[in-house]
Amino acid sequence: ADKKVTVEQLANRYSFIDVDKVGIFGHSGGGFMSTAAMLVYPDVFKVAVSSSGNHDNTIYNNWWSETHHGVKEVKDKDGKVTYEYKIDVNQTLAKNLKGHLLLTTGDIDNNVNPGITIRMANALIKANKRFDFFMMPGQRHGYGSMTEYFFWLKADYFSKHLLGVDRPNNVDILEMNRDIPQNGKN
Repeated sequence: ADKKVTVEQLANRYSFIDVDKVGIFGHSGGGFMSTAAMLVYPDVFKVAVSSSGNHDNTIYNNWWSETHHGVKEVKDKDGKVTYEYKIDVNQTLAKNLKGHLLLTTGDIDNNVNPGITIRMANALIKANKRFDFFMMPGQRHGYGSMTEYFFWLKADYFSKHLLGVDRPNNVDILEMNRDIPQNGKN
């Protein structure tokens, strides 16, 4: 909600901000949040790249959800105290997707199990939604040796879907290979 309000306030203040071209990126807990932003506010957020997101907090660490989603102290009539917290699950909102969503994960992520992203993909498929999915082979939570590849994958995704500028498919990712001669000669 705070990101939505920020976009609206900035757009009201600055005429160069196009509210029809709002993108959001997040990794890990931010991957959960960027997908949630697309699903809760589909008319505000048009493009999201969500990497290694813990989209299903019911199978992620309880302490993370408690810490970042708030805890409510509840007293019953006898004065016994219990604690409640709401664990959001992005899959339940899959039907709301309107824009462009790229989900990524490392196949050996040692923090957020890749199965959580796969569950999100499954929910989107069941909701008949189009989205993009990329698995980083042999990569853990931070994508290690594929960090730069992911950077340009993300940049290209936003460029294509927010600016309408698409990288041709018949060329290497030149930014990654800028020090390698592109004419085939070494």
